[in-house]
Amino acid sequence: NPPENLLCSLLKKDPTQQTAIDNFMVHELDGTQNECGWCKQKLGANAILAVSLDVCKAGAVVSGIPLYKHIANLAGNPKIVLPVPAFNVINGGSHARNKLAMQEFMILPIRASSFKEAMKMGVKVYHHLKSVIKKKYGQDATNVGDEGGFAPNIQENKEGLELLKTAIEKAGYTAKVVIGMDVAASEFYSSDKTYDLKFKENVEILLPY
Repeated sequence: NPPENLLCSLLKKDPTQQTAIDNFMVHELDGTQNECGWCKQKLGANAILAVSLDVCKAGAVVSGIPLYKHIANLAGNPKIVLPVPAFNVINGGSHARNKLAMQEFMILPIRASSFKEAMKMGVKVYHHLKSVIKKKYGQDATNVGDEGGFAPNIQENKEGLELLKTAIEKAGYTAKVVIGMDVAASEFYSSDKTYDLKFKENVEILLPY
């Protein structure tokens, strides 16, 4: 919990003045420095951060706006633009008990008109993907990996990409949804500068770096 003297020092301060309060806590109430700058050694970074977050929430309440809008205003970004969501729909690598070396096969609805529509598109492709996997490999293949994506026991990474392509087409989102990858190459990178894409099969088939 934050020190009581820290909380008492902020009584009657305007919570909409986020920068002023943060500077007050770091520079005046704490005041510790090292060669890198303000180090927050006296009160502790965790305590200062926790109070700063509470001040931010209070500032949003006082301003009568949602927290995300208040943060955007503080950052000088009044126009809210949500990122394109990335759906991790097929799991491999260390996150699944299959033979896929690459860890995350993702879909990104880059042509959605809104974040809400992007979520709907992602869900629709996900369900089509489940149907495609079930039809091709059976019900057991629709089990999911550690991160919620399907983990069918397929042999090749290319096969995973083909499944995504088919699901996107069946959902009617060709050119609206693209494929993304997080291969987690550190899982199968070797010190001799090669990638062992068969590392889950214990087969020494190496690709040059």
